[in-house]
Amino acid sequence: MAARRAVQEADVSRARRLELAVVGRRPAGRDFVWLVLDAPPDWRSLPGQFVNVLCESDAREMRASEGRALDEGGGSRKGASPAAPAAGSYKWPAEAEGWPKATGLELGGRRAFGRRPYSIARVERRGRQVRLHLLVQVKGPGSRFLGSRPVGSAVDLVGPLGTHFTAPADNRMCVLVSGGCGLAPIFGLAEWLAAAGKRVVNLFGAATREAMPLDFSEPPRATGDRLEETAAANEFAFRGATTFLATDDGSAGFRGPVTAAFETYLDGPGRGEPAALYGCGPKAMLKRLAQIAAERELPCEISLERHMGCGIGVCLSCVARRRDAASDRGWTYRLTCRDGPVMDAHEILWDDA
Repeated sequence: MAARRAVQEADVSRARRLELAVVGRRPAGRDFVWLVLDAPPDWRSLPGQFVNVLCESDAREMRASEGRALDEGGGSRKGASPAAPAAGSYKWPAEAEGWPKATGLELGGRRAFGRRPYSIARVERRGRQVRLHLLVQVKGPGSRFLGSRPVGSAVDLVGPLGTHFTAPADNRMCVLVSGGCGLAPIFGLAEWLAAAGKRVVNLFGAATREAMPLDFSEPPRATGDRLEETAAANEFAFRGATTFLATDDGSAGFRGPVTAAFETYLDGPGRGEPAALYGCGPKAMLKRLAQIAAERELPCEISLERHMGCGIGVCLSCVARRRDAASDRGWTYRLTCRDGPVMDAHEILWDDA
């Protein structure tokens, strides 16, 4: 796999604070919602990067809590508008001034004042029109707020942030393994790798078929302990990726955890095929994926899921231990938001990740 390099100016936009209009929203699976945001034409990000989203009850309340004038920033994106703006029908306002500030008022009342990190699932470009796709799993007050944003409302975010996935330098198979909401960055990664001429295999797992945030063209087959390719997942079918499903209860695809399906793939369809691994999902899944990669001497990049307070390396809430030969202890703490979330799986000390 290509050595990790610093993000260059030509690759991604500088991190900034923006208010983006919600131009699309649809439920997905049992607990998920897809949000589509209208981004500025100069937006550039790479698969694996994320945005830090403010979850509040109202844009005006958010401005008031930060002591900003309600019309600050100018333009037409103040608060919520009654309907989605037509493409190209408005001018972009100035960026929201400065980085987020806290005044103490955020602690009053019962609302989700903290920002939440969300992977950029996909960047859709049509000429100068740029749309960001976010996958929201509705679990707590913050995600409930974000998942309920109607078309035409505004979302306050900072981004793009964090590190990104890299493509292998050779022609080895790119195997993408994800579970639950960890599927989010895999959509854009699969598309990006395929566009770069790489061969892509995707394995996705969830507890049940109903918990999968996928659009199925037909009911996926339950195959027990057999691994069977499916074309029913529309999100991956048109990107040309070979896709396998796994469910804990066996209601769709392979019966068992996605890491077991992955081992079955390596011993079956992928036997003898040089592979580069990519993963995103719960810690237990990523830890097992890293173990398999080490046992089989395969390169592996993962997107580490951590709670993040600021997303920019200030609050230090997202540290993880990583191997460091230069340290007397053999390891050092690194920030997931700034030095990740995409990391080499072999560098992580998983018992304390």
